[in-house]
Amino acid sequence: MRTEVDQAAVGAVRRLVATFAASEPQYVDSSGSYKESDTRSEFIDPLLQALGWDIANANGIAPHLKDVVREESQEQEDSAVKFPDYTLRIGGVRRLFVEAKKPSVDVREHMESIRQARRYGYSGRDPIVVLTNFRDLVVYDTTFGIDVSGDVAATGRIYRWHYTQFESHLEEIAKVLGRVEVAASDWSTQFSSTAPSQPVPADEEFIKQFNGWRLSLGRYLHAQDSTISVADLNDAVQRVLNRLIFIRMCEDRGIEGERTLRNAVANSKSVAALLNRLHRRYNTGLFDTSAAPLAGRVSNSILQRIVTNLYAPHSPFSFAVLDATFIGLVYEASLAEHLTVIDSGGKPEVALRSKREYEHRDVVSTPQPLVDSTVRAALEALPNEMTEPKVLDFAVGSGRFLLSVFDKLLVAETERQVAAGSSNVMKIAPNEYRLSFSEKRRLLVANLFGIDIDYNAVEVAKFSLLVRLLQDETKQTLPPASKQSILPDLSGNIVWGNTLVRSLPTSAAADQIALTRPLDLSATALPPRFDLCVGNPPYMTTTEMRAFDLNEFEYLRDAYKTTFQQFDKYFAFLEFGLTRLKPRGVLGAIVPNKWTTVVSGREVRNMFRTSASLVRLDNYRQAQLFPGKQIYVCTLIAEKGPQQPFVYSEPTTLAQRVAGFTINPSSLPTSATGAWVLPANFLEEKALNAVTANSIPLSDVVEEKNGIQTSAERNERYLVTEPSSLQGGLLQWTDKFGVQNTVEASLTRPYLKDSKVVRSHHEVSADRLIIFPYQPSDSAPSGWEVIDPTTMQRQYPNTYAYFLSHKSELDRRQMSEAERRKAFYAYGRTQAIPYASVSPKIIYSTNQRGLKYGIDRTGIVYSSGGTAGEVALFPKGTPYSLDFVLGLLDQPPIELFLRKRGSVFDGGYYARGTDVIGETPVPRLDFSDQNDVEFHQDVVDAVQVLQKLHAKTAAVSQRGLDTHRAAIAGARETLSTLFNQRWGLTSAEVGALGTDPV
Repeated sequence: MRTEVDQAAVGAVRRLVATFAASEPQYVDSSGSYKESDTRSEFIDPLLQALGWDIANANGIAPHLKDVVREESQEQEDSAVKFPDYTLRIGGVRRLFVEAKKPSVDVREHMESIRQARRYGYSGRDPIVVLTNFRDLVVYDTTFGIDVSGDVAATGRIYRWHYTQFESHLEEIAKVLGRVEVAASDWSTQFSSTAPSQPVPADEEFIKQFNGWRLSLGRYLHAQDSTISVADLNDAVQRVLNRLIFIRMCEDRGIEGERTLRNAVANSKSVAALLNRLHRRYNTGLFDTSAAPLAGRVSNSILQRIVTNLYAPHSPFSFAVLDATFIGLVYEASLAEHLTVIDSGGKPEVALRSKREYEHRDVVSTPQPLVDSTVRAALEALPNEMTEPKVLDFAVGSGRFLLSVFDKLLVAETERQVAAGSSNVMKIAPNEYRLSFSEKRRLLVANLFGIDIDYNAVEVAKFSLLVRLLQDETKQTLPPASKQSILPDLSGNIVWGNTLVRSLPTSAAADQIALTRPLDLSATALPPRFDLCVGNPPYMTTTEMRAFDLNEFEYLRDAYKTTFQQFDKYFAFLEFGLTRLKPRGVLGAIVPNKWTTVVSGREVRNMFRTSASLVRLDNYRQAQLFPGKQIYVCTLIAEKGPQQPFVYSEPTTLAQRVAGFTINPSSLPTSATGAWVLPANFLEEKALNAVTANSIPLSDVVEEKNGIQTSAERNERYLVTEPSSLQGGLLQWTDKFGVQNTVEASLTRPYLKDSKVVRSHHEVSADRLIIFPYQPSDSAPSGWEVIDPTTMQRQYPNTYAYFLSHKSELDRRQMSEAERRKAFYAYGRTQAIPYASVSPKIIYSTNQRGLKYGIDRTGIVYSSGGTAGEVALFPKGTPYSLDFVLGLLDQPPIELFLRKRGSVFDGGYYARGTDVIGETPVPRLDFSDQNDVEFHQDVVDAVQVLQKLHAKTAAVSQRGLDTHRAAIAGARETLSTLFNQRWGLTSAEVGALGTDPV
């Protein structure tokens, strides 16, 4: 370590080592006269300080942001409280735990200490944990759990340094434990090579255990009473597990006595007595045996098996470290499945199955940093006078948004009351205060509210909030046991029902009402209006809503203004949130980012220009924030008030902090419902303004049309691959199954299957043939009709025989019954039949990153489907040439527009369907103006030069390839210069956009 500061650290460590060495025999004396508290204050604190950690918060950082949290309760070494000794944090976010022992405890081999430290790190989902008695400093990998029977002291151990090595290995130690190094975003990556090949994260391990307990309890209760309903079965099981986990968390926090639960389950009478005592003490309803008699039917033998696995050494977890957020994540994952009774070989069996609403959808937990950043931004947007905002989570789930709000309200309220000299705060360390339990409770009950349609989610949210309320509390800081109602009843705060639906028609059946669960808000204890609405509402397409609950879908369609065309369910949640706000109230939500551009988001955009104003919009574009899922989201913060400028940004990761770019309302589309193409910086704003000024939409120049849709899997049964010609106008080919097929050549057309062959400034070449069972017709409105089966069999017997051999497969296609009746081999959709084989046209790939616009001059059939396949642009009879359009689409500023206007996909691909491409800005040309005519012709000439050059590429020798490529680059530069000069942009500015086609 070579810097001046590093030399100071070396000197500090050298002095510590010398001091320890001078009296080592006394320190390690097994009599234990030298205590852990002495070790921490005399050696470990200074060691961490030498590594850059502000142990005593000498810099006076706000308590919630300070570097190190030390557990003062550990001063009493016989304490039952089992918190880690040090929590090392960066900006208030925990990075790792450090567990301390006295020197007489050999941390190299003492398995109880090793397991304890590993449990802390594993439960906290940290990459490592540090265990030290200063004599030795040991680092363990905590990405995997503990195997009691197989683990030894060395299991998971990454580093071990003896104190005599501290000075010589200080650089290595600092890399792992130094404050500067730990703050680096890539700090944890250095440990990835040490982890097991398939570690099971703590939350996944807990979920696995949790679901096992659910099954055991469910099967036992069902065996006792086979008439028990599925709902009652799930509720009883959840209540039992909530009780057990709650008690264990209280034990490890020192609120309840050590092994209280384990001792109670040894005797059935003790269990009943314990529940009654806890009911009197906490009064939450959780332990009320009269309100939940089914939960009391569980035998002690079942409870003992579960409880045993809640304690060390069988449990890999520390319940002191498992906070409310972790519990929320576990429950969130479990909410997608419920216990149900299935038929197993003629016998009923309890099993875990997906709830109906999740049968075809994944459960995806919102990343905690995304929750926290959204909540933080929403709270910051509130007016200063709203010191205790009333907050609603409109889709509360496990309660993680409310937990985040609660944490931040506690910090703000503590600081406010300290400044006011209030007696409601306790000083727990120099410059550190904690809000009293009674004030925490008041803040929770008075300000935090939630709604969810899932009854079990409501119970989980209440449970999570109560766990959070007890966090940082001890037996001494809670009201005396003689007082009742320590914890609040949150049944009025967290409400069960449908956030969006107030009522159903009187004709609705009971099962429909039970599914939709309409909620009369006036009959609840919820406030009529809120200062803040937050959440991550469910995303559900129109198709999914119709299939799941048609009554709810129809209600949303009729009751909400934003439910336009193919709307998503989250549209209605955004509208609901805004309607429940007070004036100047704030909405903070995480939703898909498509609402800014898709046609169906029209009324949502209109809402943010009339009923409310955005404050901040962080659009994560193609960033994958949800591991393993292709979900493209934004966080929006809006205020219920008049239109104002808002900040727009495009972060690429959750960790990235982007100041953002201010968008003025005047720069939004003139139409209140138009798509929002938003710049993320000044250069993008300049480029977008340049290309849209004095322009016309591409739809005025060309006609954008989707291709055919056979509705067959990848059109496979209609495609002819590498055929050989036979006499009599027949084609023969062998399919991928080795079957030889024959069709009439006159019923085929050239076809494009592989979009790789579509390249800008190249002519498109067909790579397949497609069977085209249609013929011109004067009587058909489109001018074309499917060849009827009788004619097909008579005139095209080979093709008919081919189709007939695949009839069962073709009959399974989803298609219009009217078309199916005409012929079983008709295409699924016929709109494209009249024009699909017409030329010339531009064919382009819908999902691309640029350079995928080709010209078709031979009449190639193409297909489209959603965000895949190809679209074609046909001339509209204007003076604009298709070659001019090809040159325009190749320009980076236009690519920037299309990427902003279209939908983004993983890998940097951007979809641009017919509704997107038609809005492409085209320079408005006056063809009676000689300058405009010359500009148009210059562009066409440059494009044709490029096309000719590309056409020659295959014939260019290796010797001449570099020269040829330089000629292509020069031609492209000529083309770009023409457009850049027209737009008033420099080549440097265009190059800095980062949208060069690839």
